[in-house]
Amino acid sequence: MQSFTVELIRDGRVVERAEIQAENVVEAAKMWGPVTIPYAEEPDIGGWIRVTHPDGNTTTWFERSLSGGS
Repeated sequence: MQSFTVELIRDGRVVERAEIQAENVVEAAKMWGPVTIPYAEEPDIGGWIRVTHPDGNTTTWFERSLSGGS
C-alpha cells in the first residue's frame, strides 16, 4: 500500500481532499466512485479527480464516471 492525496476538483478549485492508502493511483481515484481515464490535459472547468502520487511531484487526473457512480 502507498499513500496518495486525492482531490475532488470543480472548476479548478479543490472541494474535497483526502489522504488515503491504496495499491495504485487508479484505486486511489475510485474513493469517490467509478472513474474513467481521459487522454488529454487536466481541464480548467468542470469536475474531476486529481491524485498526487507518493513522490509528491507527480499527479494524475480522472473523470468521474456517471454510470454506477455516486
